[in-house]
Order: sequence, then C-alpha cells, then structure tokens
Amino acid sequence: MAILIPDQLKSRKVFYDEVGQYADNGLAKVMLMVSKVERFGFIDQYGKVVVPVVYESACLYDFNSLAKVKRNSKWGFVNLLGEEIIPPIYDATEFFSGGLVKVCQQSKWGFVDHLGKVIVPLKYDWAWEFNEGLAIVRKGDKYGAINRNGEEIVPCVYESMKPYKNGLSATKQGQKWGYVNAQGTLQIPFTYDDAWSFKNSIAQVRIGIEFQYIGLKGETFDLTLAIKLLQ
Repeated sequence: MAILIPDQLKSRKVFYDEVGQYADNGLAKVMLMVSKVERFGFIDQYGKVVVPVVYESACLYDFNSLAKVKRNSKWGFVNLLGEEIIPPIYDATEFFSGGLVKVCQQSKWGFVDHLGKVIVPLKYDWAWEFNEGLAIVRKGDKYGAINRNGEEIVPCVYESMKPYKNGLSATKQGQKWGYVNAQGTLQIPFTYDDAWSFKNSIAQVRIGIEFQYIGLKGETFDLTLAIKLLQ
C-alpha cells in the first residue's frame, strides 16, 4: 500500500511504498517502486528528499552520521546532506569501527576513513575488524596483523591468528599455537595443539586431550581459580 507524504516545502504530495520511522537525526528511510524495482532514499520531517530515492539498498545512519548505500551493484556511504562521501565503487563494505570501514574491490580488502581516503591499501584476501588497535589480515593462506596506519605489525607468515584480546593474539605456526603480542613479538611459545583468546587475562589452551588455563606470561592456573576469574 502506497504511503502519502506531503512535501511541505514544494507543496506537492509524494507516494512512497514504504516509510521507516524517523530517527534522531530527523530523517526517515523510504522505498519507492520504480518500474517494479525497489529504490531507497531518505526524507526529512517535512517530506523533503534529502538522499535521492535512487539506491538499490540503504542502511540506517550510523554513529558517524553516514549511511551505507548501494547503487549499480556497488557500495558506498552518504552523509546527512545526501552527499556521497564515499562513492559507491566497492563490491562490498562492512560498517565503521573506530573511524575506519572495511571495503572490497576485485576480491581484495582494505580500509578507508570517513572521508573516503584509503588508509589501508586494498591488497588483502580478507581482513577482520580492528580490535585493540590491530586488525587480523590474510594474504593467500597466511595471516598477520596491521595497525590503523596500515603498517604490518605482524607479517603475514602464520597459519592462523585470532583477534587480539588483553594485548595478545592466539597464533598458529605449523601445527602448534602460541601467542603474539601487539608489537609482533612471540610472547608465549608455540607449544599448544589449540588455543583460545584471552579474557580477563586468562586463556584456555589444549595439549593433546588435556585442557589448561594460562595467564599472560604462559603460567598455568588452577582450574577453580581460572573459572572464577573468567566469570
């Protein structure tokens, strides 16, 4: 059912097929069927079109006051004025985290800032979100870690890495796991058959069929104490 929205500034009436709730920023997402194809945009409380209703998809505005949009099968971001701050040129994007957003072109991933400037070149086969100032990245089948300037703090030489927690990443070399710190230095040797991320300075590890709990220096904790610290 079409929804009538009066454009009070132009003294005309516009029918939309869907109208979302108005957000705190005063804008509402709308959908209009054009030649049996959905098109999305945003209007203000007066019914004025702020973001043209031309996009194949549109997400709600985030805390950076940017909305993720899709046009011609490519993704980008618009601001509250409807300007394409990050033009829709990417095959895929995620959402902003810590001032950067992960983007993809031709199967390669990198990061851009809220102005669309490429901060981390699109050269990785996959990239995870930043955590504790570092993001895990993959080149081919090897893993490493970068900082927010795109510098490879940990070179892509490892079989696997897990997101940093408490300053350490559970990292796999060959068939064994250990922990690498935020400077890229091995802090806990590769002696475990499996390892999990730290929580409250405690991590679970496995040697054979035996599970243990260790601290940030690799020291072993009593099971009862470890469980108490993890709660």
